[in-house]
Amino acid sequence: MKKIILVLILVLPAMPLLGQQQGIKGKVEWISGNQMPGPDQPPSKPLGIKREIWIYQATTIDQVSMDGVFFSDIPTFLVKKVKSNKKGCFKATLPPGDYSLFIKEKYGLFANRFDGQNRVNCLTVKPGEFIEITIRVDYEAAY
Repeated sequence: MKKIILVLILVLPAMPLLGQQQGIKGKVEWISGNQMPGPDQPPSKPLGIKREIWIYQATTIDQVSMDGVFFSDIPTFLVKKVKSNKKGCFKATLPPGDYSLFIKEKYGLFANRFDGQNRVNCLTVKPGEFIEITIRVDYEAAY
């Protein structure tokens, strides 16, 4: 009986947290070629792609090394790696916090968005919510 009471005391307070999930979900899309609008040239449609998404604690542009649009030497903690499927869809369960997302490419880690605090492709995860994002890998596109 004492064991049952002890288990209940330890497990019951954690029960509301078991169903609570939050994180990031979305799509990774590839865009390449001439994207300039024109009468005979409609913009090409982005294609969902299979890639690895590297999720770091929030990272500023001042903290990393850059070679063109590719990043390396990221000093913040690598929290998780997830893969998108062949349609580009992915989902990552994460604790609440601020995260920078990078796409693993042959030449390095790619990101092309920055916020007002110079954080690289940064998203804020709130308790009980999944933040949605579309990441466009467009370093071979011309606008």
